Parts: sequence; C-alpha cells; structure tokens
Amino acid sequence: MTKGEQSRQRILLEAFKLFATRPYELVSFKVMETEIGISRGSMIYYFKNKEGLFKEILKTLIFDSSSVKAVPEPYRLSLYSFYSYFIEILKKEKLTMTEMGIENFNEALMRIENSALTYIDNFKEIAYTWFEEETKIWYSVLERSIKSGEIKNNINPKVYAEIFEVCYLGKSFTGFFTQSGYDINQLEIYFKNLYNTIKN
Repeated sequence: MTKGEQSRQRILLEAFKLFATRPYELVSFKVMETEIGISRGSMIYYFKNKEGLFKEILKTLIFDSSSVKAVPEPYRLSLYSFYSYFIEILKKEKLTMTEMGIENFNEALMRIENSALTYIDNFKEIAYTWFEEETKIWYSVLERSIKSGEIKNNINPKVYAEIFEVCYLGKSFTGFFTQSGYDINQLEIYFKNLYNTIKN
C-alpha cells in the first residue's frame, strides 16, 4: 500500500468513527481536521467534499465490507464453504472495529445509515439494490449446491437465499441493542442449522 493509499484509508477509518458517533451535520471538515489530524486539503484531494467522503464510507466500509461479494469464487462452489468463509469475514471485521475503539459495530452502522437516509439521495434504493445483489449471490451458491448434490433438490433456492440474507441482517439489527454488537458465533449456529435442514 502506497503512502497515499495509507492516508486515504486512514481518513476513511477515522471519519467512519466520527460519523458513527455524531450526526452528519455535526461532522464538519474543521471537526475532522481536529479529530483526524489531517489537513482539509488532503481530505478534499481524496474525496472532494464531505458528501464524497461520506459516500465512500458507505461504499467501502458498509456495503462492500459486510458483504458476501467478498467471498472468493472458489468458496462459492459449496454452500458450507460459502457461509463459513462469510462468517470469518464478519469476525475479522468486528475485530478490526474493536481495535479501532468501536465496541458495537452494528450501532455504528445504524447511526451512519440513519444519517444516509437523511442526507443521501435515493439511499433507500441504493440499500435495497445492495440487498438484492447479496441475495442473488446466495441464490447462485444454492443453485450450484443443488446441482452438486450437496443440498436437497426440492428446495426453493430463491426462498432460502432470502432466508440466509435476512438471518444475517436480522442478527445485525438486534446487535444494535447489545453492549458489544451481534454474536457472530450465534449467527454461525443459525447458518449451520439452516444448512443442516437442507443438506443431503
């Protein structure tokens, strides 16, 4: 990673922490300069303006991070390997956020998404498109697993794709109300139980 890439990543992570604890309108460039310790010029260079920075946080640290898109293609050939790899992604993300001082990642996401609903045009449509894309990936993995004989061929892959994704989203949502966010080990147990009901 180049020095420029390191600076850009640092701005993203530090700004994420600010937007996760304060309303959008209270996170000014002046506040970011003081809290992050990086000049306004650098932030403008990488992101143009506050909205650009906020949108990049949404894309990189929310939609692209906690996403099944991050599961490599070889792990999409089996439902078991797919959900197991996804669980490891979530564990690493939670650990990274804890090391950054964010104890409850789900609360941080909820606060940022609440700001996005107010300040980003068409955020609902963007979020729903993300949900559909995530569900399509689950669907393709389920179809492959049916063809390989890993899981039963009499299940509806579209229904189960939504069940797996909604299971993850529901657990994420309930994590907002806890001290340290969702229990990923429990989510893994839910996935395993779902898997066991449909495996051959």
